Amino acid sequence: MKLKALCILVAVTLALGCIQQPSEHIPKAVKYAKNFDIEDHGSYKILRVKHDDKWYTYVLYRDKKPDVKGVPIKIPVKRLVIMSSTHLAQLKAINATDCIVGFMWGGRYKIYFEDIAEKLENGEIVDVGSPNAPDYERILALNPDLVVIYVTEYNEQVKRKLEELKIPYIVDSEWKENDPLGRAEWVKFFAALTDKEEEAEKYFSKVERNVLEVRKIVEGSERPKLVWFLMWKGVVYVPRGESYVAKMAEYANANYVFSDLNGTGSAKVTLEDLLLRGSDADVAVYSSYRVKKVSDLLEIDSRLSEIKAVKTGRIYRISEDYWQLGLLHTDVVVKDLAAICHPDKFKDYKPRFFVKLEE
Repeated sequence: MKLKALCILVAVTLALGCIQQPSEHIPKAVKYAKNFDIEDHGSYKILRVKHDDKWYTYVLYRDKKPDVKGVPIKIPVKRLVIMSSTHLAQLKAINATDCIVGFMWGGRYKIYFEDIAEKLENGEIVDVGSPNAPDYERILALNPDLVVIYVTEYNEQVKRKLEELKIPYIVDSEWKENDPLGRAEWVKFFAALTDKEEEAEKYFSKVERNVLEVRKIVEGSERPKLVWFLMWKGVVYVPRGESYVAKMAEYANANYVFSDLNGTGSAKVTLEDLLLRGSDADVAVYSSYRVKKVSDLLEIDSRLSEIKAVKTGRIYRISEDYWQLGLLHTDVVVKDLAAICHPDKFKDYKPRFFVKLEE
């Protein structure tokens, strides 16, 4: 009887809202991304980000910080320093670029967002140096509310230096996602920081709908064999089987030749292995915009002529703006890949982010 009475008491208490229910009962805003999640508690949000196989908790609040464990961040964030052009793309997607005051750029590459390029030119957005060696004095002078970084083996020291200088930062792990929709969904990360949830939901719903529509168009078709690679200083790099490229190939109904390589990101393989697996590939993507012609490719290594896709002219490179506008238009990139793999399903369609190598 005592147990029954206790159960009734707990049930009534929960119904009255006197006991906070576990977080798993709170609807999750994230569907595809695996490296962050968001919980909306009304007066505050809990943002969790995965980095180095650990989860870090941030408490996003507007007026008064709640008594909740986590790193406090007052929102909306109004002064933001960012590290990557992908951060530019995702802020652009939700019309939130006005909060950018600094960019770890170092003038290393062309900016394809015209308004951002103009602001960098006139100093509205300050170039604070490269992601591997930023100018910390400039960052301090900007007095940012937050610095958004990504962390690799090449710039691990940036995180430590920001901690030393007590500059607030947050890690963006978007590049580790293994689904193009998961990468696109990181707009919700930026939306949580900038109070742009409505814009993010509208943007992401469109991207998701378009990607799933492409998958529907090509499903059931014969799967062409796809090889995707890059050569640098004699080393061949290919996306692993759990990378976003492999998942994109799945959406495009293509048979990616290195789908059995475990893990995300890229793997190093020998040219012999590339040719062994990919010589009969129907479609090839060279993951660089610096190669313009087939002859340019063969100058890297003449043995690449053994790949069927090179012989038949179905060898493509990525466009110059792939890593910026391509990240903004994930649905177009997926459609492009589906179109070069299944041209019969997309007649008269011209791919935007994949360019056929000139003869």
